[in-house]
Amino acid sequence: MLLLFIFKGITMDSPLEKFIEWYMGLPVPHRQSIVEFVVFFNIGFDDIDTTNMEELHNAFVKKLSKYSHDKLKGTGLVLMLRGNVDFLIRKWGTREGCKESEKFLIGVREHFSATGEEFMADRACKLLRELPFKQEQWVSTNEKWRELVESYLSDSYIDHWWKDLS
Repeated sequence: MLLLFIFKGITMDSPLEKFIEWYMGLPVPHRQSIVEFVVFFNIGFDDIDTTNMEELHNAFVKKLSKYSHDKLKGTGLVLMLRGNVDFLIRKWGTREGCKESEKFLIGVREHFSATGEEFMADRACKLLRELPFKQEQWVSTNEKWRELVESYLSDSYIDHWWKDLS
């Protein structure tokens, strides 16, 4: 309740615009992971061409921007994004998630080594070598994500934003 009094009388920033700012500030591989996850696993993104990576990011941001001031659709979209990104980051942006990834990649490497598919086994080895660095990047992205969720993507902020008639 206290939070609602703080918001009263101020023009509120669109949660979607804040999501876009956060997204655009991420390392390219993180943006790519997020956009692919959202586009492939959700309805309403079928019109986005997934074959061109640079265009994929632009089309994704354009789609989100289209609804950044539509209080109803924008609210639904930001809640969907919050759930999707939260799921993804819990997998990759935590030490536990990284341990799961390591176990998975070890299994992948062993499987492809046993089947003689050296290209895939080598790819798994490469990903395993890169994992500590990528883990630190994802932990950092997770921290920034948590800050966004606790502010502009919090239930109270979103609730007040969509009800604000100014």
